[in-house]
Amino acid sequence: MRENWFKFWNHPRTKAVRHWSNITYDVSWNIILFLIIAVLLIGSFSVGAAGGYFASLVKDTKAPPLTEMKQEVNSYAVTSQIYWGSGEKLTNISTDEERQPVDIKNISPYLIDALLSTEDVDFYQHDGVVPKATLRAVLQELTNSASRTGGSTLTQQLIKNQILTNEVSFERKAKEILLALRLENAMSKDEILQAYLNVVSFGRNSLGRNIAGIEAASQGVFKKSAKKLTLPQAAFLAGIPKNPYYYTPYLQGGVVKKNLTPSVNRMKTVLKRMYVAKNITKEQYEKAIKHDITKDFAKQSKRSRDTYPYVYDLAEREATKIMTKYLMKQDGVKEDEVKPSELAEVRANYQDQALVALRQGGYKVHMTLDKKIHESMQQPAKNNGNFPGGMQYKQVVDPKTKKTVSKQDPEETAAVMVQNETGRILGFVGGRYLDGKADDFNRAFQAKRQIGSTAKPILVYSNGIENRLITPASTVNDEEYYYQTVPRQPGDRPIKNEGGRYRGNVTVRTALELSLNVPAVKIYEKMNMSNSIQKLVDMGVEVPDAIRYAPSAALGTMEITPVELAGAYATLANYGEFVQPYVISKITKDGKDIYKAKPKKKRIYEPRTAYLTLDMMRGVFSKGTATFAKDRLNVPGDWAGKTGTTNDIKDSYLVGSTPGVTLAVWTGHDQNNSLIGPTTYYQRTQTLWSQMANATYAANSSYFKSGARFTQPSSVTANDFKNSGRFKEEDKKKKAEEAKKKKEAEEKKKEADAQKKEEQQKEQDQAKEKAEADAKKKATDDAKRAADAKAEAEAKAKAEAEAKKKAEAEAKKKAEADAKKKEADAKKQQEQQKKQDEKKNDAASEN
Repeated sequence: MRENWFKFWNHPRTKAVRHWSNITYDVSWNIILFLIIAVLLIGSFSVGAAGGYFASLVKDTKAPPLTEMKQEVNSYAVTSQIYWGSGEKLTNISTDEERQPVDIKNISPYLIDALLSTEDVDFYQHDGVVPKATLRAVLQELTNSASRTGGSTLTQQLIKNQILTNEVSFERKAKEILLALRLENAMSKDEILQAYLNVVSFGRNSLGRNIAGIEAASQGVFKKSAKKLTLPQAAFLAGIPKNPYYYTPYLQGGVVKKNLTPSVNRMKTVLKRMYVAKNITKEQYEKAIKHDITKDFAKQSKRSRDTYPYVYDLAEREATKIMTKYLMKQDGVKEDEVKPSELAEVRANYQDQALVALRQGGYKVHMTLDKKIHESMQQPAKNNGNFPGGMQYKQVVDPKTKKTVSKQDPEETAAVMVQNETGRILGFVGGRYLDGKADDFNRAFQAKRQIGSTAKPILVYSNGIENRLITPASTVNDEEYYYQTVPRQPGDRPIKNEGGRYRGNVTVRTALELSLNVPAVKIYEKMNMSNSIQKLVDMGVEVPDAIRYAPSAALGTMEITPVELAGAYATLANYGEFVQPYVISKITKDGKDIYKAKPKKKRIYEPRTAYLTLDMMRGVFSKGTATFAKDRLNVPGDWAGKTGTTNDIKDSYLVGSTPGVTLAVWTGHDQNNSLIGPTTYYQRTQTLWSQMANATYAANSSYFKSGARFTQPSSVTANDFKNSGRFKEEDKKKKAEEAKKKKEAEEKKKEADAQKKEEQQKEQDQAKEKAEADAKKKATDDAKRAADAKAEAEAKAKAEAEAKKKAEAEAKKKAEADAKKKEADAKKQQEQQKKQDEKKNDAASEN
């Protein structure tokens, strides 16, 4: 047919036909020539107009330096990661979009072929822009075509994502073209492709989080690295960027979509294009088409934050502190140069920056935790059988309603295991995981509690040995005793031991093994209490000033976290050198260390002190207060430790060390209820401790150094095992007894003397009384005699008076009688005389 036509055209049979043929040819040629010229003119005009328009669109666009462009397209938020100390990846730090950069050498060739076959088949041939595709896209835009094939190369898409915006406009498109052409001069094709694959969105992963970059997509959808993707898997992922949230297999929350037909069809389209582009064979294509890709999807995942909440929160908190200091140092900000009034605000500002940097900066946070050790410690804490006591309650005030409500207060626990020599925290328990869940309070690092008798080795006996005050053989009298260094108040009770009995003279070793309180207080009061407390302060423990001079500190009234307590005991196990416990070993970025732990080290005790204290603490397990734990311990080795209990049994502890590690365990209630239950509180604590020790040893025994013993330093001498200290409680008692006997003898003698004197006095008093009685009797008798005499005298006098009177009367009467007689005699005589006279007269007369 074709040959006949050319034959007719070139050899017309008639003149008329030849004539009209020539005319038709001439006219046709002129029309074609006209059209060609018109097209050239229009094209030239269009190109000129387009060029002018393009120039007007980009006239204000300043082309950045090539190095700056390269840096900008490779600048993106990168998800930071947390790693176990044993090397395993723990999780990503939460962020709005997860991304893990990967080198193009570590991406499956299937993925690269799938992407280029689908998105940019001429990627390695063009210079950043494909004019034909761009023109087609412009025409579709101008005609508002329902069919949009797109005109952007991967280079243009990278420019749009990293430098420009998603704005739909010719101006943005023009800038995109200009910058894409320039980027091709700044970076190699592989560099551009690598940058694109680390930037582009891939929808969601099995956790339901947004993901970007092929490595995050491969891990998030198929749980494998991008390097190990199979052909169907590569094709599936390569199809997602077309419409990420439409083709992603996951909904929010990580649930797999019920209808995956669009996603699977998209994968088949990618495979078809790979086959057409001859990147895969027919056999590969047909096999991949038949593959059930849905079976490869990772099942809905549980966030590591949910599995290891205490670890994740601790890592983020500690890493934020480190990053805050790092950023301040980078900016030359020194805290001691900042005004005190502004320091809190400055810190808060840098802390916010640190948190953003951690979530978007692609840092790798390496912890000290050994995964197996840490996981093995959780099982006893999660076993409700280890907490047989019923739920307790506490009346608290609701901060929202201000009403008093009853709050549950279950028995809780916390634990920390520290490597003595390095200070690395190998594992910890933040709480019990009630109902399978953890709360936001990490008791191992945040719970400050009184530590009871666990204070005795680190505060009393170690310092007593250090100050040459005591040796393990020193004797102390365990007796009724009151604090001597504080004023005694009315109602004060004597210091008591658990059980309420005193044991008389005991050695310091026995006092520690049995956790006797009186000997500890007696020894502590003989030291400079403030200097002893300073040892704890030097180990990072915050101690209020009031505790510095309180003798009750010997019994553990200061508040310490379990990790601080473990660090203090690890100091003894480390022969007196304190190493600050730490949980972040290093933080890296792009393979370089931006932080590497340099634990604080400080000599706290002499090696002699540490060893002698440890030697005494061995007995706590062999015959002291921790024998219950020892009977359940399956871990060989040289164990030394101490138990502890606080007032009203609100806290219970057991801390034990081998030459390799220290394990501290606490039980108690957050709301300070007493520990009650069908089993004794210390049995529950020691059961937990022994279970954790057994489980961690089974998980990784290398840390324990169970084949070694605490080595006696050369500074320890034979005298250190004799009662050679300055604390001579035995002599003191002897002197006191002698003084007492002497005093008693003196008092007895004095009493005898007093009694003798009293008897003498009594005799004297009796004699005096007798004398007085005799005198009184005599006086009475004398008085009586005197009275009698007086009476007799009076009677005599009366009688005499009467006799006198009588005599006088008689005398008077006699005198009267005599007078009368005399008168009568005189009268008679007179009469006789008269008679005589008369007679005489008569005689005379007669004569």
